[in-house]
Amino acid sequence: MKRLLILGLALVFAMVLVGCSGEAADTIGIRGEIKEIYTSEDGLTITGILVEGEVQDDTMYDSGSITINEDTEIYMGEEEVTPEELSVGLMVEIIFDGPVAESYPVQGTAKKIIIIE
Repeated sequence: MKRLLILGLALVFAMVLVGCSGEAADTIGIRGEIKEIYTSEDGLTITGILVEGEVQDDTMYDSGSITINEDTEIYMGEEEVTPEELSVGLMVEIIFDGPVAESYPVQGTAKKIIIIE
């Protein structure tokens, strides 16, 4: 009986460790086309984009004003690229970093932008 109790506790402990160790799966906030690009006052740095698409089974919003900062990761396939690779007309997926302002369009900072080829 004592062995069974120890085995049960070990199993519960292992499940807790596995459940806490994984990072939550990133949820796609928006999948759509870049309609507008926002730049800094001097026009040298891309600071955001406007993305419009349709709400799908795996997305949350149909339109968003997306802020891009130094922590935003931008990928084309497996390769990380710079914000300068973004252009009007590209299809992208946006994963938000933290909460979004529930205005229309939603406003938030991108954790990750994936360029869909």
